[in-house]
Amino acid sequence: MTLSETPVPVLWLAALACTAAFAVTWGSWMTGKMRRGVYAMVLAMAVFGAATYYARDMRPWEVLSMYSLAMLALTLGVLGRRGELARLAEDVKRNPRSPDNKMSTGATTQLLVAVFVVAGVGAWFMR
Repeated sequence: MTLSETPVPVLWLAALACTAAFAVTWGSWMTGKMRRGVYAMVLAMAVFGAATYYARDMRPWEVLSMYSLAMLALTLGVLGRRGELARLAEDVKRNPRSPDNKMSTGATTQLLVAVFVVAGVGAWFMR
């Protein structure tokens, strides 16, 4: 079964579930201003998806699946890193210009691997 065969209401539910997982995963470790930025990012991604749908005359399943896959990749990319990321958020809040304000190599690798694996799986199912 490919994503094109999946009913659009099911894809809407998947998009909502991925958005909720993203908001919980990313919003749980961020401070106030950063948390608002994450929620603004969700809105921006939704607006970008809608604009892409209308500008490129894409089918709904294409836009919804790409949106869901992006949310899923970003969620899996930080899963299990709450403590590390919460400390990083506090450090950024205290000293925003410090050169030490960056994710660890392990967290960065996890995020990149998640993005590439989810993109590959998505490409496989979108064929």
